[in-house]
Order: sequence, then structure tokens, then C-alpha cells
Amino acid sequence: MKLNRTLTNAQVVIEALAAHGAMTPAELAHETAVARSSVYRLVEGLVAVGLVDALPDSRVQLTHRWLHLADAVVPSMREWDGSSIVLDELAAQTNQTAYLSVLRGDHAVCINWAQGRGIDLLILKPGHTLPLYAGGAGRNILAHTPALIDRVLGSTELTAFTAHTLVDAAALRADIAATLRTGYTLSHEDVTVGIGAIGVAVTRDGHYLGCLSVGGLIHDIKADQDVLVARLRAAATRLAEPRAATVPSGA
Repeated sequence: MKLNRTLTNAQVVIEALAAHGAMTPAELAHETAVARSSVYRLVEGLVAVGLVDALPDSRVQLTHRWLHLADAVVPSMREWDGSSIVLDELAAQTNQTAYLSVLRGDHAVCINWAQGRGIDLLILKPGHTLPLYAGGAGRNILAHTPALIDRVLGSTELTAFTAHTLVDAAALRADIAATLRTGYTLSHEDVTVGIGAIGVAVTRDGHYLGCLSVGGLIHDIKADQDVLVARLRAAATRLAEPRAATVPSGA
């Protein structure tokens, strides 16, 4: 029981650092509701195994080792064989950053990407997560995971990233309905001001596997919305067929 509690506390501390960046142990304790003494012990252990760095100003942050761990996980997910080829082509076709995200717990986690024109304002990166009420990937995953809808919409802890973040249950239900009706999710500055995204479902044999999305400047996303949706749908079809996805479309 004690080990389970320690592992659970370590998870929430790691997720807090992933969501907010460098923090002091006191800030972590406040954010996670884990006792400060426990946070200090957890941080000490995470530093010892190289998962967290201690900064000179008493804050701690996740190390780059998490990127290597994420890279090691992707090849083991055989359902995504060839995803890098599809993402690279999608980024080249659209000039936007392409993402592949899946459900992990109550979050959307990016497991692979292909960078577009070098915009560094995008929050979602490999290994990073978004809540299911925000972003093209998060909201697309929520719309296709009925078992989580009531729990997410019933939460009192939906924190707005921007003035456009949907934190009202009625607005989110309308957004879910729109996603299912149109077949795509439009993110309009709801995570980062000036940034937009479009996400579509990747399905196989009627089963939802994850979200394929592109993100960039909102002006570009809106101006090319129809083209981007078409490109995303074509790429999602390829991702649903791993054998075909491993061969470049121009080959």
C-alpha cells in the first residue's frame, strides 16, 4: 500500500512538472496536494535516477531523459509502424506541425510528431500532454471516448489556458457534437493565443486508435481549413493501414 501511494505521488509530481515546467518543491506540494516532506523525498529520488534536474534557484525540472524514454516507447507500439513517414509527409504537404496523439489516463499524449515551419509556440510535443477539454487532439479524443465525457465535463478543475478555452460543460458538449458531425475538431486559440489546430480520428475496424492533427498559426489554419482537413483524412487512412504507411506515398 505504501509503495502504491509513493508511485502515485511520483506520478502526480511528474505530471505537474510536465504541465507547468520548472517548480520549487513548495510549489509542487501546493499544486499536487502532496505533503511537502513527501515531495522533497520524491524529488531527491527522481534526481538520483536522472529523471529530474535540480536548478540553482531551488526549482526542479524534468530532464531530457524523458525524450529518450518516449522514443523507446514508440517502436514498441506496433500499431503505429510507419507513422513517422506519414507525419513527415503531412508536415511537408501542409507546412504545419503534424502530431499523433493517443489517450493516456485523462490526457492526450503526443507520441510522435513532424515539425512544420519552426513555430516554437506550440505546447504539444512528444511526451507532452493536454487535458481532454483543450486542443485539437484532446477534444478529438474526448469526443470519441464516451466513457470519459461525463467525468471530464463534471470536473470542477477545468482550467482555462486562454480566453478561448472551453471550460463550460454545455460548450464542450456542443463541441463534441460538432466533432462527431463534421469528422474533425478545430482548435481556435484555446491552448495558445495565436495558435490553432485541426484534429481527425484514426480508426481501424471501427475502433478509435488516436488523433492525427496539425497545428500552426491560427490565420494559416483557418485560411487552409478545408485543404488541411482533406490532407488529415487521407493521412489518417494511411495510418490505419500500417503496412501501407511504411511506404512513402510517392514511392
